[in-house]
Amino acid sequence: MTIKIYVASLEAYNAGEMVGNWVTPSDYEDYDKFRWAIMDATKNADEVAVHDYDGINISNEYPDFEDLYEFCQALENADEHMREPIIAYAENAYEDLNPDIVTKAEDYYVGTFSSFQEYADEWADEQLRNTDDFLKNYFDYESHARDLEYDYMICDVSDYNVAIFSNC
Repeated sequence: MTIKIYVASLEAYNAGEMVGNWVTPSDYEDYDKFRWAIMDATKNADEVAVHDYDGINISNEYPDFEDLYEFCQALENADEHMREPIIAYAENAYEDLNPDIVTKAEDYYVGTFSSFQEYADEWADEQLRNTDDFLKNYFDYESHARDLEYDYMICDVSDYNVAIFSNC
């Protein structure tokens, strides 16, 4: 999953013109080259805004471009099967994009499941494994899942699945 941003000159935008272009942070080997690509796309604008993101659903018009660049690099370096959950985590973490989000997502990641109920049921079965069968019959799986849900971040991912992260 590659993130692209549409950068635009605010001065031109306020004058009724659209001066900008799509830039892919992970295409550049260092931040300075990325910064020059932004300057080139906006014709050396003094004020630059991100008007659109592709590959991630956020709406920060004025990101810290260096943090954004570092986030995209960390995402590209992450294990391929983790990229979608990391993006889902970043979309729901309500933090500015930075490389620490990738680390947090990897550390807090529990797994991807068809539903939170599936995860909660597996967790409960593991906890009840050595419990008397008579007591297991009285365990309320739905109530347990509802209560357990407060301790996790649940993010929608592809194929109607959810990525689950602990709230550490």
